[in-house]
Amino acid sequence: MDSTLSYVATCMSMLCGGTTSLFATYGSSFGEVLGFTQYETNMVASLGDYAHYMSAPLFGYLTLRIGPRRVTQAAGVLMFVGYMGLSYAFDRPPTQRNQASHYVATMSLLFALVGVGSKAAYMAAMATTASNFRHSRFAGIALGVPLSLYGLSTFVFSSIKAHWFERDAGPARYLLCMAVVSLIAHVLASGFVKLRDSAQLAVVGAKRRRAQSAPRPGAKGVKDDAGVDQSSSAETIEMTETRRRRMTTSDPDGETSSPELRRGSLDLTQSTPARPEPTAAEPPIFQRFSRDPTAWVLLLGLICFSGPGLAFVNNCGTMVRAMAHTTTMSEEQIGQYKDRIVATQSFFSFASRLSVGYFSDVWRTKLRLPRAGLLVLAAALMIYAQHMAAQVARLDDLRTLAVLIGVAMGSAFTLAPTITAETWGAHNFGICWGIITLGPAIGGHVCNLVFGFSWDEGLARIAARMSPIDSDRVHCDNTCFAPAFVTNTKIAYAGLAFFAAVLLMPRILHMLGRKN
Repeated sequence: MDSTLSYVATCMSMLCGGTTSLFATYGSSFGEVLGFTQYETNMVASLGDYAHYMSAPLFGYLTLRIGPRRVTQAAGVLMFVGYMGLSYAFDRPPTQRNQASHYVATMSLLFALVGVGSKAAYMAAMATTASNFRHSRFAGIALGVPLSLYGLSTFVFSSIKAHWFERDAGPARYLLCMAVVSLIAHVLASGFVKLRDSAQLAVVGAKRRRAQSAPRPGAKGVKDDAGVDQSSSAETIEMTETRRRRMTTSDPDGETSSPELRRGSLDLTQSTPARPEPTAAEPPIFQRFSRDPTAWVLLLGLICFSGPGLAFVNNCGTMVRAMAHTTTMSEEQIGQYKDRIVATQSFFSFASRLSVGYFSDVWRTKLRLPRAGLLVLAAALMIYAQHMAAQVARLDDLRTLAVLIGVAMGSAFTLAPTITAETWGAHNFGICWGIITLGPAIGGHVCNLVFGFSWDEGLARIAARMSPIDSDRVHCDNTCFAPAFVTNTKIAYAGLAFFAAVLLMPRILHMLGRKN
């Protein structure tokens, strides 16, 4: 019962924690209310993304060190402070342009707090789930459900904004609502989320493997060629293996936790085959991880894959306004359409996370194919979406783009954590995945700045062609952002190459090992 409540609590935390993508629903207000340029607006988004992703290793470590409960509580407090500060700033905008420069730094810091809090909730939930389900055959779907809810978060809260806050002149009341909901949800979730005991997990894994190796009904007492009861033999081996793992677990000081092993009086070879003793102590996980080429190509792949995707996620609201100024839509209708685009991207991210989590389990266990093959397909879909973004001609094209990028991003961010847990161990997930998620911070920062630079340059070109009288009515169109997505397409191709390297890396390392 406790494990079920813990899993439900992590899901609730993820549903209310993945709100950084909501930036697209109020991002245009930075220019309309605060007078920011597009480059300054994207600077706020990029610094928030940096804080979001670069805090991942810290919270992965803290989850295992002090437990997920305190990390989840910290997530609620950080998001509350960040959203409350943003709400206050929008409610009292600067009266002069020279004050806006101070607001850029302030808003960047506040949005960074939201990003850090969101990542704290994410790492607490993911590290807990990866650890609690590390002996399960359905690790992919177990990780996929909270991940999908993290993607659904934007859909839920953008729909709330469209129904109750769209007529507001600014996003102040909406951000205040987000502050209160984030605090309450994470404080409630922290009361139930917890890591299961390692010994309990070992017993669960042993029971599952015993059930798989047990004889079929009616075959009780079946003996092997040596006349040994197979069922009792399998049970003895499982119990001995569980005991071996428990007794060889190292304590924080690097010594084995079993008194018998420390005295050398425990003979495990009586019930289990002899195994070669390790010749040297295993190096720390960070050292092993940093020396593994698979870690580097996966990190580089996420940099080049997620950057173009985040450029669309953070700027789709701006793109809606650019494509809508030639229509007869009112300001309220444009705002509602912008929220629908964000909600569409979020919903398809949710759907792909959930379905890919299940499909990747089938892909891995039934078809016996590497999960990295699905990463390559996600990268190919991202390339197609970036090509389409560079050639947007109609407002409705943005909805198709939201679907494609939602599916691609949701798929990759379900597959990559599962691959991380399988490659370096679920007990090392918090640290390893925390390091790998630095990739989206770097990629998102670069591609967001490319978009902001392209937008401001395009706006300047359009203004130069107009008379000074009409300068106040300058509007960007698709020519302002198309060059950015041409560049992002090339970056996405690099992401495809790196994901292909992840797929081929086991074979490459095997061939290099045979040569040596």
